[in-house]
Amino acid sequence: MPPLDPKVLDAVSLSSLMASRICHDLVNPVGALASGLEVLGDPAMDESMKEAALDLIKSSAEKSVALLKYARLAYGASGGLGAELPYEEARHVLEAMLAWTKASLDWRIAPGQAPKDEVKAVLVLGAAAADCVPRGGTVTIEGGRGAYKISVAGQRVIVQDDMLKALAGDVADLKPKFTPHYLSGLAARETGGDVAATLVDGALSFSIRFAAADAAPAALTAG
Repeated sequence: MPPLDPKVLDAVSLSSLMASRICHDLVNPVGALASGLEVLGDPAMDESMKEAALDLIKSSAEKSVALLKYARLAYGASGGLGAELPYEEARHVLEAMLAWTKASLDWRIAPGQAPKDEVKAVLVLGAAAADCVPRGGTVTIEGGRGAYKISVAGQRVIVQDDMLKALAGDVADLKPKFTPHYLSGLAARETGGDVAATLVDGALSFSIRFAAADAAPAALTAG
């Protein structure tokens, strides 16, 4: 792929990056499913191995479903263009996804709904926060329609420069992993809002603001 303009990302490149991100997230649990089925189909395997394979299949299927539901809501076109999404649906999807990480979720947004791009950004930044605490921590999400704060604290908070660049809209050398972060920042800025990340005393927080909440474009929708 040719070098990308730091301020411009064409639709084909964006689609390719998002497809790579989704495939990367799913390849491990789907591969584990295939391995488990292979063991079950091998007549030479004893019962203990087959029981272990069944456990692997069960956990891999559950993880795959959690990741697919997250991807559908965070990246897809749920509800159609311009629709609003309920906060509670986002909370359930994010909780199920974070169950496969070492981070826990403290959701403080009151029940209700908001423009789709806002809810998608909350999901993306919630997952991003969890990624920053590989040894475990708590992701706290608060705010409401138009403005949100996503913070995380844990044993060790790791913030990658590529993530910060993506949030800021720099697409030069944009990695598939951080394409959703780029879209989150883009969605906020297209309304006249902004997104920022702050690391203080080992605690990371993201703040995202949508200035024209009722007219936010569907910039997060990849397909």
